[in-house]
Amino acid sequence: MIEQTAVVVSVESGYAWILPQQKVGGCSGCATKTSCASSSSPFDFLRKEPQKMRVLNPSYARPGDTVVVGVQGDALLVYSLLSYLLPLLSLIVVAMLGRELLAMLGITNEWATVFSGLIGLFGGFQVANLVALRSFKSSDFQPVILRVVGQPAFSELTRIA
Repeated sequence: MIEQTAVVVSVESGYAWILPQQKVGGCSGCATKTSCASSSSPFDFLRKEPQKMRVLNPSYARPGDTVVVGVQGDALLVYSLLSYLLPLLSLIVVAMLGRELLAMLGITNEWATVFSGLIGLFGGFQVANLVALRSFKSSDFQPVILRVVGQPAFSELTRIA
């Protein structure tokens, strides 16, 4: 399970909206301990506010609580494949099919092949989006609040003695 610390912004029937906390410095996953180039994007200036996430809230966390959120490693792998591999494969396959189909029609323009590849790319993004939305209905693929930071792990148990 992959874990991340976050702050609860609001709650609603069984779910919580959270803001992931940004780490200061590096993740200590490599030799660079003070900064990480992989966590920044050249388009960071376009994002006005941190992105909120909707997660399962079995711990009954309240707004303002700092929590640890977890997601299954398998779910992360599936979402990575949907995000990167599916659009790329659809671009290649549709470009090749478009080139052959257009050649049968007598059109040998390379721009038509490029255009069919772009159609495949955007189609792959749409299919990936639909699959991701359907997978959110399964609790196995949803991020979940594992615990509230600062709360004892067994706070619900009463002392036996």
